[in-house]
Amino acid sequence: MAIHKTEGVILSGANWSESSQTLTVFTPDKGKISLNVRGSRRLNGKRGRPLRFARLEISCYLKEDAETGYLSDVEPLEVYLFERDGQLGRLAFASAALELLNNLLITLDPQAVCYQLTLSFLRMTDNIEKKRLPGLFGGYILRLVSLMGFRPNMAGCVGCGKEISVEDDIPEEEILFLFSAQRGGVVCDECKRMLPGENQLIGLSAKLYKKINQLMVSSLEEASQTKVDLDELNSIVDLIVALLKFHAAGVKPLKSIDFLDKLARAVKNYGG
Repeated sequence: MAIHKTEGVILSGANWSESSQTLTVFTPDKGKISLNVRGSRRLNGKRGRPLRFARLEISCYLKEDAETGYLSDVEPLEVYLFERDGQLGRLAFASAALELLNNLLITLDPQAVCYQLTLSFLRMTDNIEKKRLPGLFGGYILRLVSLMGFRPNMAGCVGCGKEISVEDDIPEEEILFLFSAQRGGVVCDECKRMLPGENQLIGLSAKLYKKINQLMVSSLEEASQTKVDLDELNSIVDLIVALLKFHAAGVKPLKSIDFLDKLARAVKNYGG
């Protein structure tokens, strides 16, 4: 078993003794891996402390093509303390983002772009004004699901391909479109009649439709500058979770805890 040096972010941890645990780590070169850590919970342990919200330099014993290994040493490269105003909300958003990432990633599947996107998200969550957090969070999760292959189709009807557009004179709060989680995109009025049940459809106002499209093509900086209120963010979260429940289950089942509740609490607590 050769020693491997890389960097990574801890996605989750599970204790298996009074002083040891198994960490799930996202690395740019190996993807998601599991590392057993003996003595990690002791303050005077021989190894460095594997901090949750940090970019870590990692040395580990890992066989080639193995998804599980042993941590040898760890050194923090960047630590995200979330000490600015709205600390509880920053922690909630960061936790929800890492849980979503953990559920979407598969082991030993390098996702270098997602890794850099996540580091940028954590840095910004640590530093920006709290009023910009909802736009940042919405932009991150929409970009993340798109990079992982679950981009919602908002450009045209997923049934017939008819182009979707919003007229300037349409009231912004009017429910203008219906989103089918099962089909992964918006459906026109004609196609919705062929769906087995309208209870599977999510209504989108003209305002929310425009905002989702804007966030999907924005950088994280641009997304954080976009005004997104709590109702809008809740609706975006609802749409993404419904989409993933249909299409991501074959990749990685959602945890037994209520994933939607975790994201909803992140939205609720963002103000700290």
